[in-house]
Amino acid sequence: MKKIEIPQENNSTLNGQKKVMYGTDEHGDFQRINYASSVEEFATITAVEEYKELEKECLEDINNNIASPIKYFMYKNRMDLPTLASAVGMFSFRVKRHLRMEIFKKLNNKTIQKYADAFSIEIEELKDFKI
Repeated sequence: MKKIEIPQENNSTLNGQKKVMYGTDEHGDFQRINYASSVEEFATITAVEEYKELEKECLEDINNNIASPIKYFMYKNRMDLPTLASAVGMFSFRVKRHLRMEIFKKLNNKTIQKYADAFSIEIEELKDFKI
């Protein structure tokens, strides 16, 4: 990308900081160029709003004894299933089962501790989750 083509817009999600992109100057040499993009800002804000909506829906499911607190903290930490599975060192299909309340209630402390560590919380916050 040429230096002139790199966006220099404001991006409120970066708190005044800029990212680095490599581009070519007028002589064709590569150089680091700071940039920010309103398109990237829009995508970030949209994703954050989506996770907040998923959190709210999950709280309702927890109230109805459908979803487990693991699912709530997954969304709160802006994780998806593959990311959480990687963080706890389990297969996705196994983690997906743990997102159901009936399965969560049967988990042992060792397994719950893996999730607590992934979310940087105490195990009691998962076991005694209150809405």
